[in-house]
Amino acid sequence: MSARIYVDDSILLTLDYEQEPLLRKCTNFQNSLRNAKIECYMLSTVRAIRERITRQVIDAGGNSLRGLWHHLSMNKGAGLPYILTDSTLGDEDLSGIQTYFRQKIIEQKRDLAKSQIQAVELWAVEVFNDMPRDGLGHFQVMAYLQKLSVYLNEYYVQSKNTLLRTEKDLGIINEIQVDPTTSQITALVNKLQQSGSYFDDREDLCHIVALSWLKQNKDYTPIFATADRKLYEQKDVLYSLTGVIVEDPLYAVNAYRSIMQL
Repeated sequence: MSARIYVDDSILLTLDYEQEPLLRKCTNFQNSLRNAKIECYMLSTVRAIRERITRQVIDAGGNSLRGLWHHLSMNKGAGLPYILTDSTLGDEDLSGIQTYFRQKIIEQKRDLAKSQIQAVELWAVEVFNDMPRDGLGHFQVMAYLQKLSVYLNEYYVQSKNTLLRTEKDLGIINEIQVDPTTSQITALVNKLQQSGSYFDDREDLCHIVALSWLKQNKDYTPIFATADRKLYEQKDVLYSLTGVIVEDPLYAVNAYRSIMQL
């Protein structure tokens, strides 16, 4: 019998953005795969969700940085270059920057987007604090805005490179396109309810349906590594209904070895 390990977007996003508290667990999974020389696969359904969330997160950070540029430009010079040229910033302006970022964070619903804005905020404040000052403790607004502009361009390149780094470190192989239908997902939701489970996260169940199709048509056992606690709690019932193994990242490699008898 053969097996394949598939990675969930919860692991990918944790590694992409180095998010605690699951980072050590996901890094352990990454290292275990590398040490055991085991290939790691990604479903097309997982890729689609990761790309959607990533766009939202990257845009949240980029838009907050772009918004800070506009905020300072308007507050210090009504957006007019000839006024901005003579305008300065000092420690008295930090409270306005704090209020600006706090509002941007409050507006976000996704925790990952909030964290991304906080990372951008940290950079912006560190640069602010490191700016060379005159005798009164001030520096030119335009000098700071220029640094914001340069970083904004670098920000999107760095974000893309982060995603590529994660895929390289995991040795990701893209699986063939599998597109579960709404009726197939609903059928699995109904089976779960009949078994006494009311887990109905359709995005997660979409992955399970896709893996079930691969198991039936490709003749290997899929192991779905996930850092999603709620999905992991359903592992027994999902295996009984679909034959798909849902596994915690800490144990995915061991499950693979057991099947492959390594």
